[in-house]
Amino acid sequence: MIPARMGSKRVPKKNIRLLAGRPLISYALRSAQEAKVFDEIYLNSENEIFRELAAESGVSFYKRPEIFSSDQTNNDEFLKDFIENIEGDLIVQLLPTSPFILPNQIKEFVQTITNDIELEALVSVVDHQIAGIFNNQPINFSQDQPHIPSQEMKPIKTYATVLMAWRKTSLLDRLNQKGFGYHGIPGKTGYFPLDGLAKIDIDNEEDFQLADFIMKFQLENPYQAPQYYVQDPKGHSEVDVPSILVKDGILKSDF
Repeated sequence: MIPARMGSKRVPKKNIRLLAGRPLISYALRSAQEAKVFDEIYLNSENEIFRELAAESGVSFYKRPEIFSSDQTNNDEFLKDFIENIEGDLIVQLLPTSPFILPNQIKEFVQTITNDIELEALVSVVDHQIAGIFNNQPINFSQDQPHIPSQEMKPIKTYATVLMAWRKTSLLDRLNQKGFGYHGIPGKTGYFPLDGLAKIDIDNEEDFQLADFIMKFQLENPYQAPQYYVQDPKGHSEVDVPSILVKDGILKSDF
């Protein structure tokens, strides 16, 4: 299920805004199809224009009630409406605001919760392997211990939100009992780390412009192998600072 509403405020009409020449939501639709793991793909919206986009992409359209279309509606509300009206055992939510999510990442995510029968929910996350602080308190380091390299720190996980999954029966029970279920069930929720450009999420105008630039660059520039600084024929090297400064126009330097 790919949720999309028309009334975005921070980036007006962002789901149908063109990103590198295509509607933003079209990237999620294509990746979901190319993952080849779903029995059915639904575009969930209150606006009829998304019915057209769903038809063009060959997916189903679910028209949510207008009451669930405002920016005051939370994820639990339109999710409950959807699963009460659509048959299925496992519901995967894919947000269209992460256009760089790859089909193989979606496939691996779905296989993770499908293969682990202990999981009732799965959340995509981003690992931040760096010192973190919450409420002015260290999370994954101690101020009473020597500093350790970031690569040795225990990662801090934050929601990526682009991919969420729930077993329908458990989710519906929790929604009916608690009134919420988005974050899953304590002890039965897994966390799936995303890497690469899939971590980019469009929340504001700057995010959209960045994503647009990256997408256009990817389309216009084939991947190139990494290149590195090398010694020149005269034997100068990167550590030969005086000669580098001369090339940069600094004719005199005093160290």
